[in-house]
Amino acid sequence: MSLIIAFIFLFTLNSAEAGSKQRYMWYGAGIGLGAAALGLMAHRLYTQPPQVAYYPPPEPRYPPPPPPPEYVPGHCEITREWVPGAWEKVWVPGCHDRWGNWVAGHYEEHQTPGHYVERRVWVEGYYRNS
Repeated sequence: MSLIIAFIFLFTLNSAEAGSKQRYMWYGAGIGLGAAALGLMAHRLYTQPPQVAYYPPPEPRYPPPPPPPEYVPGHCEITREWVPGAWEKVWVPGCHDRWGNWVAGHYEEHQTPGHYVERRVWVEGYYRNS
């Protein structure tokens, strides 16, 4: 309020002396005081707000629940299985050998070797705990 009254006083009253040496000195003093007052007001308006303390939330008392299990859908897999070799009796009919002698029919044992077989197997879907 006093600032407004000071401005009104400075601009309405004129000096009675024309051409005084101190006339411009008072104008300079008024401008300087006005600038200082405006600076103080601007400083109060545009200062940063006070710092607010941030406190993290408290830790929970109990452990959090485990995450839900993940579902793995059903799918086909290719597996290799070992098939063991086998012995089998094979009937060999009678015949002549290379010298012309008759050889009677008989059984011989033959072995088939073991080997791997690839098979497609369906795996059902299941829940996997993470």
